[in-house]
Amino acid sequence: MSDFENPLESKASINDAGEMEVTIAKKYNDSEAKVYKSYMSMCSSEDKMFTDTASMDDKKTYAACSVAYDKMRAMMMDDSKGELTEKQKKLPPALQKKIIEKMKKEGTYKEEE
Repeated sequence: MSDFENPLESKASINDAGEMEVTIAKKYNDSEAKVYKSYMSMCSSEDKMFTDTASMDDKKTYAACSVAYDKMRAMMMDDSKGELTEKQKKLPPALQKKIIEKMKKEGTYKEEE
């Protein structure tokens, strides 16, 4: 497993005229997609990094890593301080780098003086 695409997300609603509308879009914006891909790559290649995937095939590994990402997503996307949080600092360096790149792209990263 090495090629992780930004998953699609669908939403269905009924408009005022009673017609069903279905929207399909990428689940993550471009900057978060890079963090997602980095996370998924690490999760799938290291059996116990974020969740235990040792006995799983590729499909189950992808599903387990996706669930684990969703659980950690709020922590990883926290850019309220303009720097890595204490929890983010405990993540692997490659993932920290992607989070900082995301913050820089969105203009929320505070450069150290």
